[in-house]
Amino acid sequence: MPQDPRDGVQVKYEMLRRVSIDNASVRADTGIVDGYNPSAARANSNFDQRHILNLSYFYELPLFKGKGARQTLLGGWAISGITLFQTGQPFNVVYGNDNAGVKNGNGAVGSFLDIVGDPHGPSAVKQYNGRPVLFNPAAFAIPRGLTFGTSGRNSLNYPFRTNFDMGLFKSFPVREGESFEFRLEAFNVFNHHQFNSINTTIGPGFLTPTGGHSSRIVQYSLKFLF
Repeated sequence: MPQDPRDGVQVKYEMLRRVSIDNASVRADTGIVDGYNPSAARANSNFDQRHILNLSYFYELPLFKGKGARQTLLGGWAISGITLFQTGQPFNVVYGNDNAGVKNGNGAVGSFLDIVGDPHGPSAVKQYNGRPVLFNPAAFAIPRGLTFGTSGRNSLNYPFRTNFDMGLFKSFPVREGESFEFRLEAFNVFNHHQFNSINTTIGPGFLTPTGGHSSRIVQYSLKFLF
């Protein structure tokens, strides 16, 4: 966030759109289940995020300008913030047992799941142990014996993420070259759920979140500048 207030409004944005496809994103990629057919693992890279938009802004409130006690107390406030929009990274849905009778040598699972429906369709089960079901578990089934599953590598993406960080601050001058600065900052202001890990193994809790980014955090500070 901006450190030094300046007149006017400042808005900066950074937009990234990229596509990355491979058959292994790291040496021990768990998405290679058939070591005799690496091309079958060709899919979106583990780190592939198609859209990322970052907006940063600074706005000095145009109120109570000039000199005097009213300006000192009520004027000179400014707001700043960073807003993030990004699509989720891909992930695998897997069968927890060695269904295909082989391993890839990296301790990975033996096979993916079979697709038997629409993964993004409505789910008959909305929650499991208080956690939301993010996709349609009924769209997947245990693979047929001695097969690697039809869903393939990185068949789903984590949910879209939206995050707002904002700050409110003001400088109170004491004398030339000295001032107090008050700052009130909030991270994830609207307390959006932002999941970053999901139960990907078929069974209890399948396709429910297992972790997330921080919930709302509020902090304030008072600094003496000299």
